[in-house]
Amino acid sequence: MHRLPRFLSESRILSALALPIIASQVAYTLLGLIDTLMAGRAGAVEQAAVALGVAFWLPAFITLMSVVQALSPSVAHHFGAGDHAAVVEDTHQGIWLAGLASLLPVALMPGVAPLMAWAQIDPLLIGKTTLFLWGMMVGLPAAMIFRAIAFYSASINRPQPMMFLAFAGLGVNTLFNWLLIWGHWGFPALGGAGCGWASAIGMWVALAALVAWTAWSPEYRACYLWRGWRAPHWLIQKRLLKIGLPMGGAALAEVTAFASVAIFVGRFGAEQIAAHQIALNIASLLFMLPMGLAAALTIRIGQQLGAGNPRAARFIAWTGVAIGLLVAMLLMLLVLLGRELIVTFFSPDPSVREVAAGLMLFAALWQLADATQVLAIGALRGYQVTFGPMLVMFVAFWLIGLPLGVRLGYHGIGSVPALQVYGFWTGLVTALILAAIALAAWLRVVARERI
Repeated sequence: MHRLPRFLSESRILSALALPIIASQVAYTLLGLIDTLMAGRAGAVEQAAVALGVAFWLPAFITLMSVVQALSPSVAHHFGAGDHAAVVEDTHQGIWLAGLASLLPVALMPGVAPLMAWAQIDPLLIGKTTLFLWGMMVGLPAAMIFRAIAFYSASINRPQPMMFLAFAGLGVNTLFNWLLIWGHWGFPALGGAGCGWASAIGMWVALAALVAWTAWSPEYRACYLWRGWRAPHWLIQKRLLKIGLPMGGAALAEVTAFASVAIFVGRFGAEQIAAHQIALNIASLLFMLPMGLAAALTIRIGQQLGAGNPRAARFIAWTGVAIGLLVAMLLMLLVLLGRELIVTFFSPDPSVREVAAGLMLFAALWQLADATQVLAIGALRGYQVTFGPMLVMFVAFWLIGLPLGVRLGYHGIGSVPALQVYGFWTGLVTALILAAIALAAWLRVVARERI
């Protein structure tokens, strides 16, 4: 019981750090939802162009953003050690890394149209999707640099700007969606492709605002960014990439696994595809809570290790996991009690709602495992341990979860018939449970070794 006051105190600190991060992630989730809804009002083709564009854009963005997130444990460690000069130097190099990384998807753009043509997608849809993606490519450098500066800001205990500016960017994006989808106020009417260019404008506006905020706010004077720039420094870049590339690999393994299920269930008809997407959207929104807490955990552990307090770091790690499990139990209860009501907001089709409500049972089941794995991986990032967790995610999802899903979904096992979409979700639940067990055990070993 003597640890309870300490647990409550650390819970308040973690919550204060996590809530703005969670809110900013919710804003980005709403951005995709608004794009889909507004493009849908312009017609099915326009909405399909946005959906296809997002399918290409999202895995690339999340992977690159996860690479740049290496800045977070590094800056937090320097800040905890009181080394403000190193905070600034690493952030400068992180901004260079973000800008250079944003050029990689641009280099791949010429291959997108031939890939869609190979998949026998309608040429009209290919043109609209490509125009959407070029808009996103224009905004990508701003989005990546914004995230780098946001990671720096949160890692020195200033997470509020990323929250406020994420919602401000959401407002800008909504306005320019209205202007560019339908061509109001003399703007070109681009249809669904206009959402990509509206997002680009919103990204650059948000970046300009964040630069101004960090340049003029007195809270950033101790770790002031906007002086003393130098060219990319290979040794620092190498250190950041050593942490960040496995982080990007872990994100890619998980994101592509979930995204690929939509392709695997395609043969089961539109109802199961729609139900899968509805349930996955709801689960993704709920995932924002433990994911934001995991980002806060990375920062707090990095700060304590930088200050030379490995025992405090271990206590914070398991405090974060405990908070996450409490939140997961509440989310599980919410999903179980409200699943049928929730899915009615997404589809008027009774058959789609029935399948989606069934999949929501799986989403409820995996809340505890999902929270454990993302919080354990967030804590391990605070210890700058990233390569092993990447291997865990790859094995859990691609060598166990998806093969099991294919087996159960298409063929069944023994006397159990093919479970179709439910089989694939069984595979996802299995992968999350295995990842949670392995990562929690790894965290236990790492935290003890540091002490």
